[in-house]
Amino acid sequence: MKNNDLFSLIDTLPYVSALDEAKGNLISDDSLGPALAILSLFNKKKDNYCIVSPNQYSCQRLYEFLLNFLPEENVVFFPSDELLRAEALSSSLELQSQRIYAMYRLLDDKKKILVTHPSAILRFLPSRKQFEERVIKLKVGDTLDLKEFKAKLLENGYKVNDKIEHSLQFAYRGDIVDVYSVSYLDPIRIEFFDDEIESIRLFDIATQESKSTLKEVSIAPATDFFLPSSMFEEFKKAALDRLSKDEEELPLERFNDLKRNLESVLEDYQNNNYKISLYKYYGLANKDASSIVSYFDPRFIFFPNYPQFCESFSLLQTEANQYFGELFYQGQCLSHLEQYLNLGKALKGTKSIHGSIFSTSINDVSFPVHSISLTGKSIASILPTIQSYLTSGNKVIICLKEEQQRKTIKSLLEDAKLEIEEVNGLEIPSSNLAFSSLNLSEGFEIPSLKIAYISSNELFGARRVASRFNSRFKQATILRSYEELKPGDYVVHEYNGIGQFLDIKTIEIEGKHRDFLHIAYAGNEFLYVPLEQFRLVRKYAGREGARPQLSRLSTKEWEKRKAKINKRINELADRLISLYGNRVRNKGFAFPADDELQKQFENEFPYQLTSDQQAAVDAIKKDMESNEIMDRLVCGDVGFGKTEVAFRAAFKAISNGKQVALLCPTTLLARQHYEVAMQRFATFGVRLALFSRLIPDSVQNQNLKAIKEGKIDFIIGTHRLLSKDFEFKDLGLLIVDEEQRFGVEQKERIKEMKNSVDVLTLSATPIPRTLQMSLVGIRPMSEINTAPSSRMPIQTYVTPYKEEIVDELISRELSRNGQVYYVHNRVDTIYSCASKLASRIPLAKIGVVHGQMDKNESEDVMAKFYDNELNVLACTSIVENGIDIPNANMIIVENADNFGLSQLYQIKGRVGRGNRISYAYLMYKPHKNMNEDAKKRLQAIQEFTELGSGYKIAQRDLMIRGAGDILGPEQAGFIDSVGLDLYMKMLNEAIEAKKSGIELTPPTSNKLFDIDAYIPSDYASKSDKIVLYQELENINKESDLNKFAKKVRDIYGKMPEETSLLIKKKLIDILSDFEEFTSVNDYEDKVDLSLSSSFSRIDGIGSDLFNSLLPMMNRLRVTFLNKVLVVSLYKQGNWLDDLEKVMRNIHSVYLAHKQKS
Repeated sequence: MKNNDLFSLIDTLPYVSALDEAKGNLISDDSLGPALAILSLFNKKKDNYCIVSPNQYSCQRLYEFLLNFLPEENVVFFPSDELLRAEALSSSLELQSQRIYAMYRLLDDKKKILVTHPSAILRFLPSRKQFEERVIKLKVGDTLDLKEFKAKLLENGYKVNDKIEHSLQFAYRGDIVDVYSVSYLDPIRIEFFDDEIESIRLFDIATQESKSTLKEVSIAPATDFFLPSSMFEEFKKAALDRLSKDEEELPLERFNDLKRNLESVLEDYQNNNYKISLYKYYGLANKDASSIVSYFDPRFIFFPNYPQFCESFSLLQTEANQYFGELFYQGQCLSHLEQYLNLGKALKGTKSIHGSIFSTSINDVSFPVHSISLTGKSIASILPTIQSYLTSGNKVIICLKEEQQRKTIKSLLEDAKLEIEEVNGLEIPSSNLAFSSLNLSEGFEIPSLKIAYISSNELFGARRVASRFNSRFKQATILRSYEELKPGDYVVHEYNGIGQFLDIKTIEIEGKHRDFLHIAYAGNEFLYVPLEQFRLVRKYAGREGARPQLSRLSTKEWEKRKAKINKRINELADRLISLYGNRVRNKGFAFPADDELQKQFENEFPYQLTSDQQAAVDAIKKDMESNEIMDRLVCGDVGFGKTEVAFRAAFKAISNGKQVALLCPTTLLARQHYEVAMQRFATFGVRLALFSRLIPDSVQNQNLKAIKEGKIDFIIGTHRLLSKDFEFKDLGLLIVDEEQRFGVEQKERIKEMKNSVDVLTLSATPIPRTLQMSLVGIRPMSEINTAPSSRMPIQTYVTPYKEEIVDELISRELSRNGQVYYVHNRVDTIYSCASKLASRIPLAKIGVVHGQMDKNESEDVMAKFYDNELNVLACTSIVENGIDIPNANMIIVENADNFGLSQLYQIKGRVGRGNRISYAYLMYKPHKNMNEDAKKRLQAIQEFTELGSGYKIAQRDLMIRGAGDILGPEQAGFIDSVGLDLYMKMLNEAIEAKKSGIELTPPTSNKLFDIDAYIPSDYASKSDKIVLYQELENINKESDLNKFAKKVRDIYGKMPEETSLLIKKKLIDILSDFEEFTSVNDYEDKVDLSLSSSFSRIDGIGSDLFNSLLPMMNRLRVTFLNKVLVVSLYKQGNWLDDLEKVMRNIHSVYLAHKQKS
């Protein structure tokens, strides 16, 4: 290490040598100082170190800070739930995955820094030896009993699923086993040939297709606590001994409950069913259990804030004793169980060093490190900060990796006549001001070294989230379509109406198998639909909870219903098309292509755009650069980055001399947009104005005059912008946020404006894919479906409601200056609920918002919450849409079982906006008899951390709302009566017919060849069969069919004969669509190919055809009937292969003649 870098300077400080020698009382903060000191030691001499932060939040911050200076392989993060009671029903799968990953990483014996916190370091874990023995190592060519392998995975805590949806699962089909271990970022596919491993591949969780091959793999267990089978009997004996002692302590009824509970616990342990509720027995069950410290051999364990650690430790112990005491007296668990290891056993004799944040003696060794505090919100406010550092003799290093950000800051410094030097990484500059390309998550100042590092976090308000914390638990968001059918689901058959899907049946008729959908209709009638005709059947998608009426097969009621809806759909199609026609007739302003200034503005954005954002930006610019008037809709969840997309369009308009108006439904939303815009446009001299009821009239009048004179470029406001007295000098772009939330009158005014200026509408309600397709050319849309990479995962807990849990959760969040949403969905009791919370929680400053409040009043309360004047918001389900409160990291929902999925999905989306882990607690009344639906809903929500199918159902419900928003409320009723998908199909067809002037005729079903072609049940599951038949049905090109066959082979293994025949049959279908064939007729002993007249009329083609078919003439006959050639193939041997060959030959001959002519 050179002497002129940061760590060689830190190395000279007394604090570092005191830490190195474990001497003296060390004083610093609990994150940045200790991190820099440990980094300095690690850089000098690679060794193992462990830092114990006081809580999970500071632990995460410390971990991210360390990753600025070290690669991920040298830093390990080991987290745990901090609130014991909340694990009641569900523990966070993210945290569990991260723990397993940390345990696995510590086995490789590379030197590392482990970052953890009290509840995690005291957690009972299997010993290193036990964990190591459970890691499954496999190589290509190994022999392995498939049955034993599956048993081993179950024993290791993996859950079996028919397809992998997220980490910690496995799936098997025939000779293939898929496993998703936290050891890899992608799931693993292992293919066997008998009992030999033939190949190991990584595959994409979304498409399920392989992406690369491996020679060997290590599969870590899927649980961080398990019991070796050899220990079970000893555990059982200890538990039963304890039970007999507990008999004296409990009334008979409670003791019987306890006995029953223990029986099920023992059964679960024996069957390797490691539910989170079993963990409380782990200390008793595993006599060799140890802490994470035993997984590697740290030189020392450093507690930067030991007094706080001791406080947390005693709090954890007290809470555990109290909680287990309650459970014991309720007959829920044995007495004397331990939740945490004792400290001595956890530290395993390793040297520990204690630090503190407060100095108590003159002999203390201190190392102050401060965060950088800025004087204002805009980038320009960095100048006084830098100058104050420089005048007091500090060196200032500005760390920016992005070229454009450097340019922006450089020009700012040059204007201030400040000289700046370039340094590499952590080099110390010779002058006092320098640039480094080091990528820092946050800046810091070390007064004792007179040095300050400033990061893009302070300059541009952008946190570089380096944490890989959220990438260890992976989920597929698009794998399971909500259209997936389950028995009992309602379906819509295009010609027979609404029925209920019962099952998939494989029926054998004269030795030939076919797969059918078995559907029940009203009056005990049934229909069997061949799976090849699956396109006629759709899953019924109505609003959540809507139960459709089953149709009768034997009446015309369904046809009448469709006809009525069709009439209205045709009217709607006319309306949509005329709207489009008007807009095309009026010509708008064509903006020029991007210039250097636009690029500069875009490069100042501190994040990389997601691919969806980029696509939206490109589409908007293309619209703006054409001379047609733009009317584009951008849909995307709150927090997915629609604002930045809109701002780029706004800047394009402003830099070309136009004015831009941004219209918001609420005062608070307008204010939030204004604040973000002030910061975003600060360095470009854009003049902004805000209009809302909170802005004094005098200011508004002044601004109105300036707007009329063109002295203000960007106007942000509520419906006040739509008033008649509002005159723009030259409005070039109108941005409308959440259009559906404006009243009818305001919408009409927006519509008028749309005829003359480019309009961009933003919406957080998703719009159905099919609706987007039908509006192609009518209303262009862009969808933003991917969350920005910096979104932290939301830990979701489903747990019984208990007052003391609520109080503790809120108190904890408030003590770290967070804010909390508390959802109580009854207006009549919400005020008493809020006052009870206020009396129980001293730190709480509570505000109330509900749906019956005056709009202005509720906005005022929200504004106080936004400004952090209130820290708890008690609200009904109308948690203000679209408002971003990054500091609100916790949401508690009372009686969560009464909410619909889409409501819960949106409510939960209120948190998780900042760069901290956030928590959603969904609570239900304990001992309440929930109906099946509510149970299913809560289960689905619990999987929301996994964004599984529950997310899709919520999406569907929201989509129906989205469709209603765009098409009008009357159409929403029709959507319910035929289901979303069929409604969309009818609308598509009506629009297509009107555009092209051709009525669409339903496609005829091709029923070729009565052969045994189907997908056997032992090859693919029933639900997969539906998807496969559906995909096959939609293929109309040979290249797509080849891809499909390759994919099926990859996912399901070697194809059985029957499935190969199915694909061959489809190939013949595709070939028969070539223009040289008019028909393919199937008879008992032969197949006739009738060739088209355009083929038959070509001069000399007959002899070429005869020559090409000569080798097969013993099985063929060629005739000339009614001026058309007919080729007959007799069914002998592999006649289907022969048929393919014949058709390809005919095609080649035809192409050769066409090219000649």
